[in-house]
Amino acid sequence: MANQEAPAHAGFIRPFILTGGRTVAKKYDLRWETLVETVPAQAWVARTSEQRAVVSLSPQPISIAELSAMMHLPAQVLVVVVGDLLDTGAVRVHQTDPVEIELSALTRMIERVRAL
Repeated sequence: MANQEAPAHAGFIRPFILTGGRTVAKKYDLRWETLVETVPAQAWVARTSEQRAVVSLSPQPISIAELSAMMHLPAQVLVVVVGDLLDTGAVRVHQTDPVEIELSALTRMIERVRAL
């Protein structure tokens, strides 16, 4: 018999498996810029490896986008995982106003253009 190797994608787990087919957090308006922070007293409730990774990577506030990059998972998967962790109290979020972010970014851009 010929030596058969597993396909290169054999270790890949589809994102919808990690979220149970969900694409949004049930009760929360979580965006890529939302800051997530672990609640140390409740961190033990994290069950899945993705939840444990979020808890371990967020002792200080970190955005969902950064978690996504660090964990090599789509941001939408992290939105669902963080939503589940919010339900258990393992994390808290610091919402940011997208208008505020846009205004501060525009202000910095204007200052940099003026500096030219």
